[in-house]
Amino acid sequence: MSDRLTQLQDVVNVLADHLCNATGVLQETARPSRFGNFEQNSSTTNSNVGNNGDDYSQLFATLITRTTSELVALIDSLPTIPSTEDDLTQQHRQLELLEQENLEAAAKLEQTTELAEYLLEQVQTCLQSLSQAILDERKKFQH
Repeated sequence: MSDRLTQLQDVVNVLADHLCNATGVLQETARPSRFGNFEQNSSTTNSNVGNNGDDYSQLFATLITRTTSELVALIDSLPTIPSTEDDLTQQHRQLELLEQENLEAAAKLEQTTELAEYLLEQVQTCLQSLSQAILDERKKFQH
């Protein structure tokens, strides 16, 4: 579940980046507006206004549309919240079943762990006996 939420957050961040960049391009390529009684002393013109601005507009429109489609697909893939009493009952039954399976798996794990510990003790005892026998044999040959 958290993986989908992380993906969702990443896509929202990408969409925010696209929207901010598109706003920057709009600001950069916008033509100056004239105001009624305001004298415009600045003679700055924007050389990027023209075909280049249209290319960026098309690019960001495509990126925003594609990212929005991805966002919608991720939202649709999220699990739904049960809305009816039957849905809640079914979800409760599934949770009880999962809990029962979990308890059975825990009991089996506990049994397996106990068996493994017993077998480990047996192996250690055998190794100890074998080591002692080897040491005893070496002592016989040394005398």
